[in-house]
Amino acid sequence: MPQDAELIGSYISLGVQALIPIILGSFKSLKTPDSTIRKRKLSRKAHLLDEEDDEEEEEAIEETLTWADSLLFPVFGSIALLGLFFLIKYVGKEWINTVLGVYFTGAGMFAIHSTFSSILNWLLRAAGRKPTTYHIRISAGIRQVFHLPTTLSSLILIPISVALPLLYIPLGRPYILSNVLALSLCTATLALLKLDSFLTAFLLLGVLLVYDIFWVFATPVMVTVAKSIDAPIKILSPKTSILTGTPKDFTMLGLGDIVIPGLVVALCLRYDLARYAKNHPEQEVTARSRFSKPYFITAVISYIIGLTTTVVVMHTFRAAQPALLYLSPACTLGPIILASVRGELRELWGWSDAPTEEDEKKTKIDETIEAPSEAAIKARAAAKAAKEDLIETEKPEEPQADGTTLIDEDDSWMTGGVVTPDEGKARKRKGGKKK
Repeated sequence: MPQDAELIGSYISLGVQALIPIILGSFKSLKTPDSTIRKRKLSRKAHLLDEEDDEEEEEAIEETLTWADSLLFPVFGSIALLGLFFLIKYVGKEWINTVLGVYFTGAGMFAIHSTFSSILNWLLRAAGRKPTTYHIRISAGIRQVFHLPTTLSSLILIPISVALPLLYIPLGRPYILSNVLALSLCTATLALLKLDSFLTAFLLLGVLLVYDIFWVFATPVMVTVAKSIDAPIKILSPKTSILTGTPKDFTMLGLGDIVIPGLVVALCLRYDLARYAKNHPEQEVTARSRFSKPYFITAVISYIIGLTTTVVVMHTFRAAQPALLYLSPACTLGPIILASVRGELRELWGWSDAPTEEDEKKTKIDETIEAPSEAAIKARAAAKAAKEDLIETEKPEEPQADGTTLIDEDDSWMTGGVVTPDEGKARKRKGGKKK
């Protein structure tokens, strides 16, 4: 019984660790709805120089996955899995662990900085202190060549984000630091990758369910790779208490069993935000707005049910289980059942989170044209102001009744001293145009 109690504690720890990046990554994947962006553009249309809005989320790099991409997941996953298996078998796990350790050290720096910056900024806002955004710009004349918006908390975290991954290999790859890297990578991945629809989500869960079953039950490949590679590609929880000494036996959960269902959970949260913005057009809904989250909560509960089922079966039969065998049905049925009960199944199935044509056009422009620097914006504002002043000072020539325009001519530049009787009088010329 004491051993079972320790195992149950290990399973609970594993589940909590899995939920943290799913929830955090889901909120990081939110962005301001297009309806709010259009409202802001209309309100700013008359202004050339706008103040930066610190409350707007920073524009992040993102990649949207379609149903065609989901069909390729098991193909590329199988190629990578087989490649690692043969490298371990014929080359040795020491070499591959060294290469992967170096790779994840570099990737972990960016992942840790992104993840912990979001956590720290959220804590500051929860405490009522809005983090100030600073803009680091490098300009050549009026052309901006570099722009980096950042906060003071992000700058403080840079040394920590660099030091922790660098210590991973010298410290002997401790499982706690490995978990920190793995969970940060999960969070960053969920913020980067986005599913475009529920069709893509359910198709992805289905094909990876078959993939997981085959590589776990039909071959020893996945279990061999998971146990041989000592890199942050899984989260670990010791089976025994850490108070009794350095743990040697662990329960583990692959990052794929966190990221793949996490993509669906994040999609549900974005769907909740889109529904709220659609039902409240009078409000300026942003990624930080408070809104109801029925589909997100349902998806999280579904994940907990699926993961609990996995642990119970694994503990009962004392054998490794493909987690997606239980997670995929749970994360698929949860949102579908809720939509059916609420009478929103058609809306759920037809909703799309794919980038709009305006977003794609903006992306193409951003890739080819440098963003205006602060100097350029001020120069354009000054040019606009000067043009308006010029228009106000210029007065049109008043036409006469016969259609001619009076033009005052100054002949003082002429030499000779001859003064004609008509000197100083206005002359008439047809057409109203100066020669």
